Amino acid sequence: MNKLVLAAILMFSTGAFADGSDAPAPTPTALEQQCRDALNTDPAFKTAIANKLGIQLDVETLKVHQAADAQVKMNERHVVYAYAAMWIVAALFVIFLFMRQQALKREIATLRKDLEAAAK
Repeated sequence: MNKLVLAAILMFSTGAFADGSDAPAPTPTALEQQCRDALNTDPAFKTAIANKLGIQLDVETLKVHQAADAQVKMNERHVVYAYAAMWIVAALFVIFLFMRQQALKREIATLRKDLEAAAK
């Protein structure tokens, strides 16, 4: 539905109907800019499109979202810290298991000695 509305906007805003001229086709960027200009020049048209699509075409909201996106891209330290924390936890767990295994080996050796001493 959104694509149909945008296609209709582009078709009617360019004014380039099939007239048989050999003019070069406008680039998608130029068409997009022309569509933006049409939306920004006529507030009633902008409101009608926004209501039709169920969205608000608010420049300030867009700027806030773009700033938040840039902030997340620049501030990726939290991901590195999370991976570092997980590696530290994993290393500590392996060390804990190693120490526990050594303690169990010592206990088994002690129990064997006690069993041999009791059997004699």
